[in-house]
Amino acid sequence: MIAIIGILIALLLPAVQAAREAARQTQCRNNVKQIGLAMHMYHQANKRFPPGYGYFHAPYGQSGVPDPEWPWCVRLFGYLEQRALHEVIDWNWNPGYPFDYIPPNNREVVGAQISTFLCPSDPTAETRFNANHLCSTKTDPPMEYGRVCYAGNFGRGQMEGDDRVQGVFGYNHGARIEEITDGTTHTLLLAEIIPGHDCTIRGAHSYDEGPVFMQDYTPNDRTADMVRWCDPRDQPPGRAPCDWSSGNRGSLTRLNMVLHTSRSMHPGGVTVGLCDGSARFLAETIALQTWQFLGTPDGGEVIPGEF
Repeated sequence: MIAIIGILIALLLPAVQAAREAARQTQCRNNVKQIGLAMHMYHQANKRFPPGYGYFHAPYGQSGVPDPEWPWCVRLFGYLEQRALHEVIDWNWNPGYPFDYIPPNNREVVGAQISTFLCPSDPTAETRFNANHLCSTKTDPPMEYGRVCYAGNFGRGQMEGDDRVQGVFGYNHGARIEEITDGTTHTLLLAEIIPGHDCTIRGAHSYDEGPVFMQDYTPNDRTADMVRWCDPRDQPPGRAPCDWSSGNRGSLTRLNMVLHTSRSMHPGGVTVGLCDGSARFLAETIALQTWQFLGTPDGGEVIPGEF
């Protein structure tokens, strides 16, 4: 009898695990839809999608640090039931340069973990960057950065590379819908990323180099990302590898030259959001050319068949 029960459990367990993952994937897709809706609400109010990162008010921050470069996802707080956080942000302070005075409320903003930003299939995202204070000690007490599992479409090439292909987002740039001439149903707005362990800054929602993805490689490709900080546990051949060969335990010696690939903890592909506000699951077997065509808002390419 015990042997029979063991066999039944062994048969049922994969089905239970598959059902749980299906539920998590559904929640992930709902998160992308909510973020997409917030994007369109922002567009309605501001006549364009939020800038990928860049200035908000003055060209030089009143706090005496370099120009504030709040990323796109923080601009959505007011449209994602995070009005309380939105209203206390000091936009003149640069969250990517926390060397001196930090406005007290901004510490709460930068460290916030927002449920809509977190894919339930990725438990590592629940830990803030620098949660153990072993990664960065620029401030006292050290800053902790909340994570986001969904990144904006920054096109191809390094974030500020000379030969990059523009996506929907960029430096001081968020596209207008009328500029997306390839069609909003054929242009990527968002895609999943795996932030990684707590000393990898990829996916930090308030750091300009955090919530970005590029289409240089197909979804779930294992080519190492170029990052500012890389946790040793995220070195190749991990699920979300990054290069930590130089710099501040990362692969970069120049600012804003990151390159992130879209990845997820889901088997077989990633959840994406399109510029029409829809969300869908794309197989990791998608042709690289098709994936790259989906990344350009105005490239004039023809998407071959159903993607």
